[in-house]
Amino acid sequence: MKKKVFYGWWIVIATNIICMLGFGTWLYSFGVFFKPMMAEFGWSRAQTAGAASLRSIEGGVAGPLVGFLVDRYGGRWIIFTGGVISGLGFAAMFFVNSLVGFYLFYGLFLSVGMSFMLYIPSYTVIAKWFQRKLSRALSILAVGAGLGGLIFTPISSILIQHLGWRFAFLAIGIVVWLIVLPLSMVIREKPSVMGLLPDGDAEKAPDGTESGSKPVEQGRDFTLKEAMLSSSFWLLSVAMFCQSMAHSVVFVHAVPHLTDIGFSAPQAAFSVGLITMVSVVGRLSFGYLGDFIDKRRLFTVSYAMIGLGVVVLRMADTMPLVYLFIALFGIGYGANVPLMPAIRAQYFGRASLGKIQGFMTPVTMVAGATGPITAGYLFDQSGSYSFSFLIISVLPFLAAVLVSFLPPAGRVHGIA
Repeated sequence: MKKKVFYGWWIVIATNIICMLGFGTWLYSFGVFFKPMMAEFGWSRAQTAGAASLRSIEGGVAGPLVGFLVDRYGGRWIIFTGGVISGLGFAAMFFVNSLVGFYLFYGLFLSVGMSFMLYIPSYTVIAKWFQRKLSRALSILAVGAGLGGLIFTPISSILIQHLGWRFAFLAIGIVVWLIVLPLSMVIREKPSVMGLLPDGDAEKAPDGTESGSKPVEQGRDFTLKEAMLSSSFWLLSVAMFCQSMAHSVVFVHAVPHLTDIGFSAPQAAFSVGLITMVSVVGRLSFGYLGDFIDKRRLFTVSYAMIGLGVVVLRMADTMPLVYLFIALFGIGYGANVPLMPAIRAQYFGRASLGKIQGFMTPVTMVAGATGPITAGYLFDQSGSYSFSFLIISVLPFLAAVLVSFLPPAGRVHGIA
């Protein structure tokens, strides 16, 4: 008799597609809307990048609320609500006629919807359906966002060229409603509601393993307060800040930078899309390895690759160098996508995971808020991204040092 597919994998696929659409349109496609909107309204780069900074601020403010709501009400209805709001946010961009409207609809309203729709509820639900295979499940979820950049960045560019940026936003909003709302109904909160066990196990051995598999060292279930009083919480948060600073600056300013130095708009858009495609290699390989190798070592490698990638971008003036940047940065940042939520679950347990993930977002919010707008300001003053890229190339190496100070999972203690 053929073994039935574990229902948790259907949840992984559904959230994968939702994240593919959400991140591909909202995050990775921002750069292709950058210059068309600047040209129409006469905004500076710092002003235009301010929407991305506001987006990050909103994410930091909404994160704790989303985490609380997910732990209380479950992921299905949080994601459904996020889909409704996100579709409205994209559609409302059709009517933007001022910088204030841009900030309001894109930086706030749309970002609220995405906070409800994307990673915090998805990570939290999947962590309840998988234990031994958690890193692998999260790596498959993370592939969606990576493919989203590859697919939707060029599509957004084509829509803008043929329909204009207003109708491009409107079309994206309609697609969000058509795809996200039905898929959110696939989600179930935990395996026990369907009479199942995590990972699809038929039964658990006394040590929590199956078929002789090696158990992953786990921390106990922390409350939010206990987690925030641990050094591990803050080491992970600051490492996330460093990585997020590089990530946010690159994805907002890479397209403008590449067009500034002579590459065509389609080439630049394709390059950013290619970063996300290459990131799939990091998402899958490091996510798989995370179930078998100490995640701290994997983080060290991935952060070093991000830093080296930005170094290459800073001096890239030919396509071979751009491809080298794409390979290093893409694999490095892709690796972090499944590893970070997996290590949170491993260190802090699952009982309050939504809240703990939500309360980490304000720390990384500062990076996303200050990075793009500061890089835009420095460009407006100097006419170059050179100094900005120098700064963000150093930060990932600092993150690599920070994760080396993490204690082993299961030995996390409070700092007070």
